[in-house]
Amino acid sequence: MSEEIEYQVRQDDIAPFWQKMAFFFLFPFRTGPIVTLGCITAVSALAGLIMGPMGLAFKGLLVYAGLRYAFKVLDLFSSGKFEGESPEFTFGGSERRPAKFGLVVALFLVAGSTLGAVSVGTRLATDKHLQERFVEQYKADRAAASAREEQEDAAQRKRLGLDAATPDTSTQDTSGAQNEDDPQANADDASQPLMQTATPQRAEPEVDIAEAIALYAPHPGQAAWFKLLPGWYWLVMILASLMLPAALIVIAMENKFFKALNPAHVIYLFKSMGGAYFVLWIFFLVLVGSRLIALSAGAGLPVYIRFPLETALSTYLGIALCAMVGYTLYQYHQELGLDVAVDFDTHREAGGAENIARVGTAAALRQKLPDDPLERKIQPLLAEGKVREAIDEIKDFMRYDKLNPELNTRLHPLYVQLGDAAAIATHGQQWINALIRAGRPAEACSALQRLVGVVPDFAVEDSNALLPIAQVAVERREYKLAFQLIRGFDKRYPKHKDTAAIFFIGARLTSEYLRKHEDAMKILRTIVRAFPEDPIIPEARTYLGVLEKVTAQG
Repeated sequence: MSEEIEYQVRQDDIAPFWQKMAFFFLFPFRTGPIVTLGCITAVSALAGLIMGPMGLAFKGLLVYAGLRYAFKVLDLFSSGKFEGESPEFTFGGSERRPAKFGLVVALFLVAGSTLGAVSVGTRLATDKHLQERFVEQYKADRAAASAREEQEDAAQRKRLGLDAATPDTSTQDTSGAQNEDDPQANADDASQPLMQTATPQRAEPEVDIAEAIALYAPHPGQAAWFKLLPGWYWLVMILASLMLPAALIVIAMENKFFKALNPAHVIYLFKSMGGAYFVLWIFFLVLVGSRLIALSAGAGLPVYIRFPLETALSTYLGIALCAMVGYTLYQYHQELGLDVAVDFDTHREAGGAENIARVGTAAALRQKLPDDPLERKIQPLLAEGKVREAIDEIKDFMRYDKLNPELNTRLHPLYVQLGDAAAIATHGQQWINALIRAGRPAEACSALQRLVGVVPDFAVEDSNALLPIAQVAVERREYKLAFQLIRGFDKRYPKHKDTAAIFFIGARLTSEYLRKHEDAMKILRTIVRAFPEDPIIPEARTYLGVLEKVTAQG
């Protein structure tokens, strides 16, 4: 199946996750999630009020409880169940997935901080211009400190009366009266204030570059620290962050920590999901980054306010993120080989994710039950996950008409939901035959593409179905599919009634796809010569004439 057709089929089955962002962000406000969120927040506020900073560990337990709830949301969403009040939302049992993913994020942050510290440290040790800036700052601060010390010293001396600017006249008069006959004593008294106010000269401090760097180098996480990081650091961190959504998916689906650290899963998910993985990665970084920014902004708030805000924000964003990831897994469950409780047909019939979340899968299906008696029987079964029972009901309806095209088309997604490749291929042959017998080759071509998408080596066994499907493929410009259908036809089915028409398709493909007009004309001349009575001959002659004219002009 080509990427374009596969994408279009998926678009027809379910809306892509990036069109559901409002649904994900509003989902935590439904009754079930909001009650859980409110309880966790209230307990966190109480812990901050009673325990103060000592309640940090308890707050961590509450955040962990919120993440457990978020992983339950992911489980349900990935299976196609979008109920906000599902009884499956419980906290019981052993659940280590949040801790494992938290450890992955912690390793990412530690590795990033360590790499950043090394790169910044290397730059500080080698960048002379940067060192000179720190030295100048060091000198300026030391000079300012010396000036402050001098000012404080002068103020202290003034308070102690040691400043000669305001001499005590009464004391001077008395001294003069007592020593008027002693000139030497008067000279000594006159020089005394000058000696007391003299200030020693301060030597210029020696600058230790290492000390200056230690004093003024920015700490990890500060704005100045980020400015010192080189460009290659950001490239490495961006590439490393591509692993985070993949790690979350692996831990959510398989609960394996070390497997989540394997970067090969990024490649696998990209092959399965295409560019949608990068869209998921961008939203993932936005949500995680928003949480970090909000937590940093509230760092100065009182504990009894900061704790509940941080807990509420972490739980809310965790639920929204897991809802988005779960829906994405559901959107691509066929490509990823995941089992779901609600297939795309049921999803559409139930009114989509919003209606299912509002009233529940079973109730949504009851609201959408059609008048068709078969659908009224199988849809409740599908809502309960009883896929085999639904298949048996359809088979019972078609026991007298196994080639009913509508019923066979209805069966295919149910076999896909079971995940049995052999059963899918076996029924696929019957499905193709039913559509061809009904004169619906275009639907047969689409059915073949869907079958190949699930069972890559699927090949049509009915020789009478190959020509009409190949004709549709050529008209749709699905040239590779057409080549696969007609390759070796004359050897597999000698003297078949469709041989001439198959050769004509081969000539068209040789001309229109391979651009080998001379070879195409040889095939056409062989057809005209070997099958002169075949109904395809007039069209072959016309096509040959066009090619001959084009070749002569070119």
